[in-house]
Amino acid sequence: MVELRHLRYFLAVAEELSFTRAAALLHVSQPTLSQQIRALEKSIGAPLFHRGPGGPRLTPAGNALLEPAQRAVVEVIDGIRAVRDTVRSRAGTLRVGFSHGGAGKLTPSILGACRRAIPDVRLVFRELPVGGLYHGLREDRLDIALTRLPLDSERHAWTVLFEEPRLLAVAGANPLADATTVDLKEALALPMPMLAGCPTEVSDYWLLTDHRNGERPDARGGPVESPAEIAHLLEHDPSVVAVAPETLRRMPPLPSMHFLELCGISATKAVVACRQNDRRTTVMAFRQVAATVARRLVAVPATVRPAGAPEGTAGRGVSSRP
Repeated sequence: MVELRHLRYFLAVAEELSFTRAAALLHVSQPTLSQQIRALEKSIGAPLFHRGPGGPRLTPAGNALLEPAQRAVVEVIDGIRAVRDTVRSRAGTLRVGFSHGGAGKLTPSILGACRRAIPDVRLVFRELPVGGLYHGLREDRLDIALTRLPLDSERHAWTVLFEEPRLLAVAGANPLADATTVDLKEALALPMPMLAGCPTEVSDYWLLTDHRNGERPDARGGPVESPAEIAHLLEHDPSVVAVAPETLRRMPPLPSMHFLELCGISATKAVVACRQNDRRTTVMAFRQVAATVARRLVAVPATVRPAGAPEGTAGRGVSSRP
């Protein structure tokens, strides 16, 4: 019998094209994931992946299942979400996720302002890594996330709070530690962490894959998710470097970290995000309050990405209004 979790596991492997990365994304062991995929293949009566040295690749049966599986998972999650949204709208609860490097030092101000602005709403807080925030919204475990782009424009809506440079983080023992700047080309030649728990588009963004002709960097160490885990990896292996938002220079996960200006790369955008179709008054109020706080404390006007606009769109220059 095919179960929803079988389809979720299948889609994770199909997206990541790696049992190791898919297992990390799903927070299950690789043997468990492989066992569940084989159970799905047995139920269907056909292999779904070619397994080889180059990683798993979809078979014709896998390709045939891909779109129906995506549609089935989305429909079930949307149905559950509709029920939960109805219950939460009556209960007046918002689940708010944030990360160490998300909105940075604005986070306490935003959360405090929202408590004062919508006092009848119960705010439930969760600190998660960037990948956890992404999936928390998509899988209906969060209502609001103070996070970073990129996000899925078909599944998420957001307001840009501020922009800041992406820097290169290195350990004190790294040969670059005494430098102040580093060229992008030089950075691309250096080993980077193996980021876990993130969808491909998020890990690619922080690993600079779009500057490598689609190739991933030399990954060192075990899978890491949070800024603290990455910082400890860099301390353990000083040859490894990581791309980080400037926020982490002001509030580093380890005091021994060094941050270099990274030349030739676009800025990162901090956002307050929700699910694309979540139009509840409390959600919109939270986004407006967060945007107001950002405008008052940061010299960059916040902008709204309207429904259906592609990622990075600033709502045709329309500022958020409190």
